Amino acid sequence: MSTSAKFLKRGIFGLFTLVAAIIVVFAIGVLWPDQGLEAVKTEKPIAITGVDVIDTNSGELRKNQTVLIIQGRIVDVGRVEELEILQNAIRVDGRGRYLMPALWDMHVHVFTFTPLLDMPLYIGYGVTNVRDMMGCPPGGDPVAACSEDKARWTEEALAGERIGPRIVSTTSFMANGPVILKRLPELPEFFGTSTPEQGRAFARYYAGKADALKVYDKIPRDAYFALVAEAKRLGVDVVGHRPHAISAIEAAENQKSIEHARFILHESFSGSAALRELAVNGEWKEDRRRMLDEHDPEKAEAIFAAMKRSETWYVPTHLTRRVDAYCDDPLILEDPLLRYMHPLVKWQWMEDVNKTLRDDPSPEARETYREFYRKGLELTGAAHQAGVNVLAGTDYIIAGATLHDELEQLVLAGLSPAEALRSATLSAAEYYGLENEYGRIAEGMKADAILLNENPLEDIRNTLSLEAVIFDGNLYDRNALDEISAYVENRAKSWSVGCKIIWEYLRRLAN
Repeated sequence: MSTSAKFLKRGIFGLFTLVAAIIVVFAIGVLWPDQGLEAVKTEKPIAITGVDVIDTNSGELRKNQTVLIIQGRIVDVGRVEELEILQNAIRVDGRGRYLMPALWDMHVHVFTFTPLLDMPLYIGYGVTNVRDMMGCPPGGDPVAACSEDKARWTEEALAGERIGPRIVSTTSFMANGPVILKRLPELPEFFGTSTPEQGRAFARYYAGKADALKVYDKIPRDAYFALVAEAKRLGVDVVGHRPHAISAIEAAENQKSIEHARFILHESFSGSAALRELAVNGEWKEDRRRMLDEHDPEKAEAIFAAMKRSETWYVPTHLTRRVDAYCDDPLILEDPLLRYMHPLVKWQWMEDVNKTLRDDPSPEARETYREFYRKGLELTGAAHQAGVNVLAGTDYIIAGATLHDELEQLVLAGLSPAEALRSATLSAAEYYGLENEYGRIAEGMKADAILLNENPLEDIRNTLSLEAVIFDGNLYDRNALDEISAYVENRAKSWSVGCKIIWEYLRRLAN
């Protein structure tokens, strides 16, 4: 055998060996025992004594209260000297501390890999209820979890079989016009939502499968109006973006909620109507500089009036625009919360972050992005003052933890700390008509609460001074919260978890 043939043979053998080794290592990672973290199950009554209770309706403190919890319900709230505490109750010293309802995040994306990674952080950071804003198409999706997945995970959380929040509602896959079929040509034709009939068919398909229909940027006008009319007939809510071809006032009249503060800037400058016309031909473009320079406060006020009149909920998700504004800044790139992000997820997230910078890295563009973000905050404050219902939602990549950042954004926008807290507690419950179950510390309410060491009415950042979280009557003390934090951080570094994520993706992709 010639020397070159020997080298070729050795090379092929070496390549085969390398591939085999990679497959073996990957299989070991997939099959490696999952060191799960057990959920807390509190069987005894809980008595939190001498605590100052935050009234999320009035924004005031009720001092020196004792709160008694039995079997997942708040059964009594009263002055210490007036309340008889059960002998077998777990006593939690609330003196010098503050008790408030647990938090809601009203714009999250629970992915297929979320249970493998950071789902426990919701509880770890006091977020016990979430509104999920992304459904899956027919046949499932490798990344977007389906409603049946989320229902199962919620049931497991309530049964104490996993640490995670209630996923209170889910949406459809996005209705985004014919661009969807270009990405996913195997979907039924009506998923292109190009015509009124397709819009109606989309609504009928998801009736009973999702709690709300999610509309997105590129759905055409006639398909949009047909979809919302059919949804109304079926009793299904419509939520999501303000589609580019639809005015903000029209969206306010037809949607239960509108997401993302930038839609107000899009719709409140001199070129707004012309820009909507361009959307018909796919020529819509976000000219942030012009939107800022030609902003018309009267147009914004008309939008706010329509939203108030229609009782449309507004979820500004300011963290998303903050990333755009500071994507080259340590504020984003060195965020301590990135310790919870697995490299596989961080890689995908950084692709989006870097794309914003690549599109136009000039100093002028960077400053425009920052002005756009700051103007969005200002308009949220104006919307709130005009009586628009504001909800706290993050649309951010790390579970639970970042809701506290969004609360700070709302205070920067002009809400008081008490108003920001209401947006993530009682207002969220009111969105669902569940204000008699959640959102207050009162007799008969669900036992979802957070105990804080510092007063968030004085400084909204004090929501991070967590001493304990109570989820469905189960008490996670500071040690349990630290365990959750360490658990998720370790999983973010785990090679075997990375193998499981890839396997789950490939399995769902094959299906």
